[in-house]
Amino acid sequence: MNTVMTRVLVAPAILLAAFGLAGCANPQPESTATDAAFVQESDLLAISDAWVKATDTEMTGSFGTLTNKSDADITIVSATTEVAGMTELHETIVQSDGSSVMQEIDGGFVVPAGEDLVLEPGGNHVMLMGLNTEILPGDEVTITLATGDGEEFEYVATAREYTGAQETYAPDGSMQGGGAGGSGGEMDHDMDQNQTQDQDMVHQDNE
Repeated sequence: MNTVMTRVLVAPAILLAAFGLAGCANPQPESTATDAAFVQESDLLAISDAWVKATDTEMTGSFGTLTNKSDADITIVSATTEVAGMTELHETIVQSDGSSVMQEIDGGFVVPAGEDLVLEPGGNHVMLMGLNTEILPGDEVTITLATGDGEEFEYVATAREYTGAQETYAPDGSMQGGGAGGSGGEMDHDMDQNQTQDQDMVHQDNE
């Protein structure tokens, strides 16, 4: 599937209004007007404001708003990028104690017909692991999404500085972060630390 990139010009007055509204909302990652107005699209899918978290360590996350332009649901089943040895589609679940747990989503992301799916820190996102290079602010990372129908959608995400909420990561897919023997893990989208605890890898996640 060929991807067509389109830049949307936004009038200064609209930009000022958008910044005013943003000041009343939760803190957002550093961005620019150009980033927010950048839409990349194919025949069936589009993504706006695609970005990755800048990092000098081995992991990061990719975010943005996916739009299904078709009249049928689209399931994103995998993602790939040349900068990472492993890429996973992650969901975030809030547990009864208020803590958040990330895990690879079973079956992939479903983008409903004619609707959006937001990929964001603290929510659904694309996780890039085993990075083969540091990602600096302003760098561009090409990511390819594969659908359940065998189609591909390629887009470019721009790197930004970002820090945010902490979440526990369950690398074995369990919500409690525990595998055999009850060990578990945390992961850091800031990628600031990797620890070993009870012979399991523990990561601190700062999205």
